[in-house]
Amino acid sequence: MTINYVCKHCRTELGSLQSQVLDLEQIDWQLLSDKEKQQLMAYHQDQTITFQVICEYCQQLLEQNPQYHELDYFIQ
Repeated sequence: MTINYVCKHCRTELGSLQSQVLDLEQIDWQLLSDKEKQQLMAYHQDQTITFQVICEYCQQLLEQNPQYHELDYFIQ
């Protein structure tokens, strides 16, 4: 199983975890609501999971421009 982390705004690949046996509780999976899991995670047929997170660059832009929080995607 592979878990990929991708910025939900700029689509930068931030990293991945690979393991034959991966305990999702180690990454605090259980803390997410069902709605959050649907919004932030995508399951793929090849047994990978993609998490949408925010990279440092986009986080800085959000802090400098709080109005961007209203947008789903602010980087074109």
